[in-house]
Amino acid sequence: MCSIAGLMNCGDATLLDQMSARMRHRGPDGSGLNWFPELGCGLAHNRLAILDLTDQGAQPMASEDGRHWIVFNGEIYNHRELRVELESRGHEFHSTSDTEVLMAGLVEWGEDCLNRLNGMFAFAWLDRSSGRLFGARDHLGIKPLYYTQVGSGFIFASEIKALLACPFIKAERDEEELRTPARFQISPSTGFKGISKLPPAHCFTWYEGRLDVRQYWSIEPTETVGNEAEAEEEIAHLIDLAVRRQMVADVPVGTFLSGGLDSSLISALMRRESSGPIHAFTIKFSAQDQKFEQTSEDVVYARRVARQFDLKLHEFEVEPKITELLPKMVWHLDEPLSDPAAINTCLISQAARDVGIVVLLNGVGGDEVFGGYRKHLACERAGQYQSLVPAWARSLVQGAAGMLPVATSRRGLLPARVLKRFLSYASLPETERYLASDLSLNPAGYAELYAGADYHQSLFWKQQRATLESPGLSYLTRMCLNDTRVFLPEHNLTYSDKASMAAGVETRPALVDKDVVTAMFRVIPQLRIQRGVQKHLLKRIGLRHLPHEVVHRPKASFNSPLRSWVRGALRGIVDDLLSNSQMKARGLYDPKIVRRMIDNDRSGNEDNSMWIWNLLTTEIWHRTFIDRTPTGPVSLS
Repeated sequence: MCSIAGLMNCGDATLLDQMSARMRHRGPDGSGLNWFPELGCGLAHNRLAILDLTDQGAQPMASEDGRHWIVFNGEIYNHRELRVELESRGHEFHSTSDTEVLMAGLVEWGEDCLNRLNGMFAFAWLDRSSGRLFGARDHLGIKPLYYTQVGSGFIFASEIKALLACPFIKAERDEEELRTPARFQISPSTGFKGISKLPPAHCFTWYEGRLDVRQYWSIEPTETVGNEAEAEEEIAHLIDLAVRRQMVADVPVGTFLSGGLDSSLISALMRRESSGPIHAFTIKFSAQDQKFEQTSEDVVYARRVARQFDLKLHEFEVEPKITELLPKMVWHLDEPLSDPAAINTCLISQAARDVGIVVLLNGVGGDEVFGGYRKHLACERAGQYQSLVPAWARSLVQGAAGMLPVATSRRGLLPARVLKRFLSYASLPETERYLASDLSLNPAGYAELYAGADYHQSLFWKQQRATLESPGLSYLTRMCLNDTRVFLPEHNLTYSDKASMAAGVETRPALVDKDVVTAMFRVIPQLRIQRGVQKHLLKRIGLRHLPHEVVHRPKASFNSPLRSWVRGALRGIVDDLLSNSQMKARGLYDPKIVRRMIDNDRSGNEDNSMWIWNLLTTEIWHRTFIDRTPTGPVSLS
């Protein structure tokens, strides 16, 4: 929807305007700023107009008496119901915007308002009479909010690059946070020293120079719902309601359509809600790139769904213009987050904006909430593998499989790639197994890359261990819970927000609706995976609307032709930016291990493409934000 920023007890209106200008891409339809000299603070906002396109929806927004001020990024999907309740309590409204409803709700209920909200949000609410600032981030972490403290001052913004516009905030890397086995940071970590990310379902109060951050909501799994028919009816109703609510806008709404179950179901439900034109957007790979990926083509299924539901499908081929796209994406992501799917998201969002679509529903969250990642089933099967095959035999199998190539010079070898990946974590204990299964380093690989570092002392391990070792829950529920609490907000929702907003487009993940998530974490694990079929419950719901071949199509991740890129278009850049001398100067990784990763990938003996991408993007992140004054993307030419 927009961007927000604020300076409390520091800076001035000119500096706040400079911060806001760094995020103009998030809100190209208008900008606002209010400075309160008596408090030495100010609020700023860039607007992507979606609800109430008139000036009455502009921000910062004030209450009628001028006491309360708010800046808000996101959407409150149940604002109409809340408006009726607040009117019954004597509140009057002068616009049709959800921002005004949110502010009235905060005035009426205070912090208790948060759990009445259904939506995605990050906001800051200022009581001008006291100087008290209250802010919050939505329940699942769809919208971002970053902050830092300098002396008695407090600075916040939707993106880190806005904070770095302040001359008194220095961009420094946090080495402990960067020594991670994964490709993303976990809140409050950002990779920057002294800059924090407000975690999902957390709120804060800043008053008289003191900051108090606290959690206001959490997912509480019970595994008590086992009646399949009743669970299916409840979840189907909640997803339908979520799509209906999220289609509310005063601008056209389109859809990301990969042709997978999640996005296809969302698209089908959108058609039920609208008889008008619905634009759908999908990506395809070149035939050459597809040879290395060896996965099912999304576009074939996307066309099938588009025909069935009369969607206007826009499809385009990803081209390897990496020297332009990669630095731009690193700049917009802010954090050292490495996933080429961000490029897909940005390209689709730009294509949507080019035809006048600024709101897109997507299927993000379906795998985390419903048990759809390959790792969920693989980690369970690994437990069976351990119980049936003794350790010495597993060691022999892994050694033999290690000799298998995963690619030739012309094409990828998918079966070998999958087998070697499975064996790399299959003999680990449950917690380490799950963490390593998502293209993260296992403890041995971590110690190699970071020159003897202890995996079990990493923030990555410490921040997730409690959830993964929760007593009384099945292994599958613990995996899905951690994915929903960590991987979903810190990885998928972060890149989805940043990449789409880079093009000035808002994405809405209907399957991450708070009520849907709450209901799914009441079900027994057999409703997620049943007799080897993943997303069992969601597939039953999908069959109400979609053909069998779409619901049960082979799993394909939303990704770019990464393996082809690192062996082709990126080869020279990899050799330059990840050279032994550069890695030694950077002082983060063991240069010999980096070189070995690259050589083994190119020989076809290992599939290290994601980690090469990770190392590459982290190096570009250093060059963008740490090695210089950050003002925009770096040039790789």
